[in-house]
Amino acid sequence: MEIILNDLVCNSTKNDKKLNKVNYKFKENSINFCFGLSGKLLRDLLILKKQKESGFALVNPNGRLSDIGYIGNNPSKEFKFKTVCDEMMNLKEIYHLKYNDIDAKIKSALLMVGLNETYYNRNITTLSTSELKKVSLACVLFYNPQIIIVDYFEKGLNFKDIEYFKKLFKKLKSKYEKNIIICSDNISNYLDVLDEYVIFNNGDIVLSGNKKNLYNNEIYKYIEEPHIITFINLAREYGIKLDNYLDIKELIKAIYRDVENK
Repeated sequence: MEIILNDLVCNSTKNDKKLNKVNYKFKENSINFCFGLSGKLLRDLLILKKQKESGFALVNPNGRLSDIGYIGNNPSKEFKFKTVCDEMMNLKEIYHLKYNDIDAKIKSALLMVGLNETYYNRNITTLSTSELKKVSLACVLFYNPQIIIVDYFEKGLNFKDIEYFKKLFKKLKSKYEKNIIICSDNISNYLDVLDEYVIFNNGDIVLSGNKKNLYNNEIYKYIEEPHIITFINLAREYGIKLDNYLDIKELIKAIYRDVENK
């Protein structure tokens, strides 16, 4: 499923919640990086919790409430119940889910994010930041939406956690054909997994493209340039020929091969 924004206008004093007649399409079955737009605003527009001034935002084709998943930076604010199980049972009622074995479905969702069945009855207040975010994602996977909006999700996570979630996002895209929209101010964390990017500034789209265009210096007038791109551009100034690598592991392999061949 894809998200279509058509002549969309939202007024706000906050730059990331302002839209000035925006037209854009978040492509289906892809990982989209979005800077300068609140993921929560996008979610609220799609589920009609937030009213627009004009234009429209829709999920194509035939999107429903249950097609939209949202994971925020502070998931504890999204939880309404004390335990993981109760939270998912509430989602079952909200989305009228008809699973034959509800307990197995809950445990399967937990397992997919790397949590075992002991979390089934865990109290939400006893979870660490990383565990809270895993449970939040498990809740989304439990009701299985086609679109997952990830809103500054990496805040408070360490490198290992971020790498884990990136692999999971790639799996959700490739194996389950999910459309994942990552709203963040740090493109470095997602360089090697994103397919498309869109840069908002004060309510307007200033740049968009795919991962082949990430060596466009115009992007980094708005967001911090990733270290790998800075390094490769500097190396080229010294006459070292390197491709447009986005994965640090692939860059290291290329440097190693070059050394071996000399």
